[in-house]
Amino acid sequence: KGRPIALAAFSERRIRVGEPLATLEEVLVPAYLFHRYQVDAAAGVLGGQVYAHRLRGDVQKDVEIVPAPAQRRALEVLLRTIDPEFLAIDEKILDKIPGRPAKYGQTPELFPGYTGQTFDPITAAGTAADLTIRMILQPARASRLEDFHARDAAYPGLGEVIDALLGATWKAGPNSVSNPNLAGIGRMVDHVALVHLMRLAADEANASPQARAVALLKIRELRDWLDARLAAEKDEGRKAHFFYGS
Repeated sequence: KGRPIALAAFSERRIRVGEPLATLEEVLVPAYLFHRYQVDAAAGVLGGQVYAHRLRGDVQKDVEIVPAPAQRRALEVLLRTIDPEFLAIDEKILDKIPGRPAKYGQTPELFPGYTGQTFDPITAAGTAADLTIRMILQPARASRLEDFHARDAAYPGLGEVIDALLGATWKAGPNSVSNPNLAGIGRMVDHVALVHLMRLAADEANASPQARAVALLKIRELRDWLDARLAAEKDEGRKAHFFYGS
């Protein structure tokens, strides 16, 4: 609940009188990413394990894998944080942040961007989506998902998790959001998902062979899905996006 409260209270009164309004971005960053700790907590449940650093002879419980329903609920929560509706920044906020003055350059505390001195809300959304997708496809987590699923098929495997991720991104469709202006955010989130999926598939040092194999399979399936839709797609923006992804 903290994030919507922080964003609803966002105004120029968050900076000192006489400061450039462009510096509102420094205030926006922590408010916009207020949910990052909840993302970390939810991600810990997905592919999670409950254990204690036991000693021989103590009475603590044995290691337990987080129940499958709890893992799937955690995945649902995580996917809500990459929905374009969730990531969109209110126009009232965007209208208050002008381009940065020359002596107020980019710093590590600001969002990255592709639009020069002006604030880039789509890349800001990509930064937030990266927080979630990076955690979902973390190599160690991906490897645990495959391990736990191999022990008991009731637990979600990596393939199920990736299918859910792609269903919420690339395969969500143009009607998945109520506002067509959110298409740019959706495409950025798609891009972030594909980048992390490819990184997982290529991570020989940190991901198990089976996790990398599943990631490669899902990349191939996504390419086939995109190729099948390219010829029929009429919207130039979506067609270019599909071509890029394939």
